[in-house]
Amino acid sequence: MPTGHALHDVGPERRGPAIAIQHQQGLASWAKLVEELTDDRLVARVDAAGTALLDSLVEGHTLLVAGNGGSAAIASHVAAEFIGKCIHDRAPLPAVNLAESLSSITAVGNDYGYEETFARGVSALGRPGDVLLAMSTSGRSPNILRALQVARDTGLRTIALTGARGTDLEGAADHVLVVPSDDTPRIQEVHMLWTHTWCEAVDVVCRDA
Repeated sequence: MPTGHALHDVGPERRGPAIAIQHQQGLASWAKLVEELTDDRLVARVDAAGTALLDSLVEGHTLLVAGNGGSAAIASHVAAEFIGKCIHDRAPLPAVNLAESLSSITAVGNDYGYEETFARGVSALGRPGDVLLAMSTSGRSPNILRALQVARDTGLRTIALTGARGTDLEGAADHVLVVPSDDTPRIQEVHMLWTHTWCEAVDVVCRDA
């Protein structure tokens, strides 16, 4: 029997109940979130951000996506779906996850500081009219705030996704979308919902064009 980790001491009588409790709590959180996510003002902001993204792609521009940790994984997912597809076959669209290259992230972090990890990518790849989609569940990530600053200075359209505590992002982007929750897993799940919505819309308009 493995030893040395607290999980190794958890007996079978606790394992099933732990899963069931967290499952029910997650469902309860989502039931509450669904009501809040349908608020007309929030829906309008999400739709406006998606329209800005669609307008940029229609004009031939590129989507840049940035995030740390779990948000970096979402960034990779988002970029992949624009390059590939979400629900319908279509021609690929230009999208880049700025956290994709471990070499670039560590080189920039080592030479210029972690705060510059995404800003350097925006400077290198971003052009006026492109979109930077930046995600920070806390809203306090220095490298996200710095990337948004550089993006706006460069003439990119900017969209920031965060959670209820992300007050530092207020005014930092053209579109700041706040998930009405302090729970990181739920925040990230809503970010996936919103980005999926935008990608699905792109697929649909391409199919119907």
